[in-house]
Amino acid sequence: MSVKSFFLSLRNIIRAIISGEFLLRIRVDKYYMHIMYLFLLMWATILLSLQVDKTLARVGDNKVALERLRIHHAEKEAALVKLHSASAAEIRLKQLGSEATLPSEPATIVKSK
Repeated sequence: MSVKSFFLSLRNIIRAIISGEFLLRIRVDKYYMHIMYLFLLMWATILLSLQVDKTLARVGDNKVALERLRIHHAEKEAALVKLHSASAAEIRLKQLGSEATLPSEPATIVKSK
């Protein structure tokens, strides 16, 4: 096979591919539906994998946001616990000028008829 006939064959193959006759020349026209089905499956697989990647990226972003919210919630809870302790309440009452203090005795129950 000479170089000229090689390039001539290559040119014919390229023309057949462009014009859509390549599958007919290599006699696989009876498998056309299988080839189209395979092509469709490949595109569906690619699209589904892109959707999965996008979903996983969104899940990662949500995990980061949830962690930030957990930290914020823990800080708020610590501040509330600090405000509700008895000694902190007494100090705040004194700062506000109130004469109310913490009880020195436990509460008594008055029985009624």
